[in-house]
Amino acid sequence: MESYLHENNLAKISQFDNAVFYCINSSSQRVPVGMVKNIRLLADNKIEFEVSHFPVLENNWNVFAAELHLYKKGLPFNMTLHGTAWFINPNELKVQFKVLYEECFGQMETRVSLQNSLAEFFSTTGMFFKKMLITGF
Repeated sequence: MESYLHENNLAKISQFDNAVFYCINSSSQRVPVGMVKNIRLLADNKIEFEVSHFPVLENNWNVFAAELHLYKKGLPFNMTLHGTAWFINPNELKVQFKVLYEECFGQMETRVSLQNSLAEFFSTTGMFFKKMLITGF
C-alpha cells in the first residue's frame, strides 16, 4: 500500500463508515480507545466526535496526542489523521480533535465514466483506421 500526504482532504471524512480513535500515552505508545461515531467537521481543521469508551487510567488527561484511523470496506484507500485531542464533555465521551496532518494509504479513487472511456476508445480507434486508409496500409 502506498502512503502519501494530502493538502486538505477533511471533506472526504464523510465517505468513511468506520473510525477507530487512538491516544498516545506518556510513554509514546498508541493506546486504542474505541470506535468513533457522530463525526462533525468544524472550522480550523478541527473535528468533533464521540468515542465508545476511554481507558480508565488515562481519564485524567486534558489534552493529549491522538490518531484517528478512518476506513470503509470497498474504498481503495483509508486515512489516518494525526493531531491533538481533548474532551469537551467527559460524561458523554465527546472529543474535539485538531488535525495537524493527514495520511492516506492505498490509491485515491479516480472516477472514470464508461461514457468517457468509450468515447476515448472510439476516438483513438477512428484515428487509427483513418491513418490506415490515408497511408494505404
